[in-house]
Amino acid sequence: MHYALLIPDVRAYIFASIKEDKQLGRCTFATLARTCSALSDASLDVLWSELDSLRPLASCIYAANTIPLSDELTTEANDDTRPDFSVFNKYAHRVRKLDLSGQQRFLRRNGGYPSLTEDLGALLYYSLNSPLLPNLRHLAWAPGMGLNLLRPLLGPHLLSLKIPSHRWSSSSTLFSLTKIPALCPKIKSLTLQVHSWDGHIDSELTQSTHCISRVIGSWAKLEELDCNPMTFEGLLRLSGMESLRILRLQVNTASVIDLPPDSLSFPSLHTFQFQTDTLDTAITLMKAMKSFPKSLKIDVFAGRSRRGTCSPEIVGVLLGLVSRDALYHELRHFSLNLPFLLGDDPDNISEILRPLFVCHDLRTLSIRMSSPFTLGDGDLEMLACAWPLLEELELIDLRPRVATHTPPPLPLTLPHHPLPITATGPGQPNQAAQLPAVTVPVHQHPIHMPLPPGQANQFPYLPVFTIPPPVFPAFPPPDLFFPIRSRTAEITFRGLISLLKLCPNLYYFDLALDATKLDDLQGDNPGGGVCNRLIKYARLIDSPISDPEVVARILFDILPELDPLAGPNALLPAPPQNMPPHNMVPQKWNVVRQRMMDFRNNVRHATSQPVSLI
Repeated sequence: MHYALLIPDVRAYIFASIKEDKQLGRCTFATLARTCSALSDASLDVLWSELDSLRPLASCIYAANTIPLSDELTTEANDDTRPDFSVFNKYAHRVRKLDLSGQQRFLRRNGGYPSLTEDLGALLYYSLNSPLLPNLRHLAWAPGMGLNLLRPLLGPHLLSLKIPSHRWSSSSTLFSLTKIPALCPKIKSLTLQVHSWDGHIDSELTQSTHCISRVIGSWAKLEELDCNPMTFEGLLRLSGMESLRILRLQVNTASVIDLPPDSLSFPSLHTFQFQTDTLDTAITLMKAMKSFPKSLKIDVFAGRSRRGTCSPEIVGVLLGLVSRDALYHELRHFSLNLPFLLGDDPDNISEILRPLFVCHDLRTLSIRMSSPFTLGDGDLEMLACAWPLLEELELIDLRPRVATHTPPPLPLTLPHHPLPITATGPGQPNQAAQLPAVTVPVHQHPIHMPLPPGQANQFPYLPVFTIPPPVFPAFPPPDLFFPIRSRTAEITFRGLISLLKLCPNLYYFDLALDATKLDDLQGDNPGGGVCNRLIKYARLIDSPISDPEVVARILFDILPELDPLAGPNALLPAPPQNMPPHNMVPQKWNVVRQRMMDFRNNVRHATSQPVSLI
């Protein structure tokens, strides 16, 4: 082994690169643990540092303390046999993060997988040390599981505890909650979502919520909190926590109806996010805030029966409250998720956002609407003038996708061993890599980890990390995570150029761009000297396009570092099956990408031929 691998910084860099490989990373670490004595301990630390189930730990107990049925010498259990904890102790102290929040989803996908209670029962069968994982720092509990089962996993070094969903029990919930702060006093991040069984909040549960707020307030160093206070008294108690910097709330009308104006202080709050059922509830909560943090996110999910109050005028009242003290606080990040607004005609989003024009320090703006809206080049320029420091801009139409004809799949010829696809294109020689390579596998096979001679019994319990065939392909379909949206495209490249000129710090945008209107932009310098090298990804894939050659020249002139088919625009060789029709034009955007790579290659190699003659 090279001596450079003994340098901690070099080893950390190599391990970080291995961890980025989601498909083969764990297999690589397991192989290192078996074959390299110098890196074995460090590899085991990485392998066991993060777990998403208790099965690997329980298997250490199962394998070391199960009597084989075929053993003729042990036809009965021997009372004098002492349990073997050597394998368990070898790995338990390495666990830093345990995320059990996905257990139910994992069980549905793998019906034969043992339950969480079964694995935890195996760990509690013998008198193991408590806590079971002495160096655990982050714990996410399984939704719906009882809080009493948390006891053996809680320790004095725990910094983050997440209980995403717990059904209230009058006898056990308070008993468990009141014990948690003493077991893990150093908690800095807490998620505690307590719900009633039938959705109805009775008097007993209302009285008990005061106790829940007192439990939360007992952590003097709590910096991050995600909870659902059921009464305004509980919310008032939380507002006095001086250490709180990040707050996420789920509130409804019942929890804020009696909240007095200017009653919530939150002296150290930096980020505030909340979900609510109506715009009126959001307005009540905003009126109760004495001051606003630098980051604010509001999600309004109103059902059909509550749309009567969802109008542009009510949205204007809400935004007016957000910006009422713009001279005294610096709102830098704002996100708003709006329900369906009343009215038959599309709303001009620049008029809706006008109350925020006084927030000149805004860096991030994300507006997601379930109603149609309009935004022209002049409107976009007005927004850019109001927020010259803007870094991220998202104006998203959340309506269902447009039912148009789905284009035929892209032609793609792959060899037997697929080539890496990078930002410079597949198989491009002498290209400087700009993005990590992504491999698109043709067939999925289980990954085997052969052991070299003499090493077969060195780590007998590592096969629990054998990588099964991936559930999703290595390159997930964009429709699964970035659905194609209905976009009323009115912004042209003229509007985009003005945005880039007025907001020089912009590094991401998601706008409905009309790439069919290319008048007066077909010369050698279409951007007029405007050039932004910060933007590498932008949502473009579902924007209409006419001439790919001209679009590629414009984009390369104003956004030379942009890859139009990377990040949120990533494509599969063929559209996903059984998906509704959409308005994507991947063939033309693929041509744009290829032409931009040609232009970039020409500049990189300093050819004498000008770009305009390519």
